[in-house]
Amino acid sequence: MPETTANAAEKLGCIAELTVISRSPAVLAAEVDGEIVMMSIEQGRYFGLDDIGSDIWKRIEQPCSFAALVDALAADYEADRGTIATDVTALLTRMAEQDVVRLA
Repeated sequence: MPETTANAAEKLGCIAELTVISRSPAVLAAEVDGEIVMMSIEQGRYFGLDDIGSDIWKRIEQPCSFAALVDALAADYEADRGTIATDVTALLTRMAEQDVVRLA
């Protein structure tokens, strides 16, 4: 496992309510037809987000806590907070592994 992936996985084991999520400065992003398309400058890889992933990306334009992000999503989507937290954790895991987001 590459070191950055190992570090991300180690951090992800402890995503907590107060974990701050921010966009990685190594990613360029643009909105295309309502969805976000990103390119990792360092890795030279492209990523695309679906509607909900794009919504999450927009919500972390300013760094925010995991709790604030999940609370905002729970207020706007018809799902319980636990389900949203689980789904957002899975997405953030994949994004952190690719250095699309940073967790602190």
